[in-house]
Amino acid sequence: MMLDDLRANRWSLRPCCMVMAYRIAHFCSVRRKKNILNNLWAAPLLVLYRLVTECLFGYEIQAAATIGRRFVIHHGYAVVINKNVVAGDDFVIRHGVTIGNRGAGNLACPVIGNSVELGANVVMIGDIRIGHNVCVGAGSVVLDSVPDNALVVGEKARVKVMK
Repeated sequence: MMLDDLRANRWSLRPCCMVMAYRIAHFCSVRRKKNILNNLWAAPLLVLYRLVTECLFGYEIQAAATIGRRFVIHHGYAVVINKNVVAGDDFVIRHGVTIGNRGAGNLACPVIGNSVELGANVVMIGDIRIGHNVCVGAGSVVLDSVPDNALVVGEKARVKVMK
């Protein structure tokens, strides 16, 4: 899986470091839930992950988020991905992307299909489903579910074109 991510990011240093750090932190997050003794080694690594990613790289992809193969980050500054997000394979994001819940009263997060590409400054929040082969234009705010093979644009995103 990691080699696929590196190839998908074209071996570019910063995106590869970001994705590799996420993959290692996700491994630690999953392992630490399986056995209390795993906290001895996993917890310090997760703290280090948070410090490095938030202070050095300027993004927050929570370790418990589930993201499929060939995860690509273009210009990953100011990216925030909640721990309850599930994304499929071939997921592409750009800077300023926020994916999460609507607030403390509703912790449900988006479920994102395969081959989804998010433009810069996309906000995707709430209990929604994003279909396969979807492209979300820059600056879109996605509050409703999106069907497969769609291009989505706008302040409150609407389906404009079916592929």
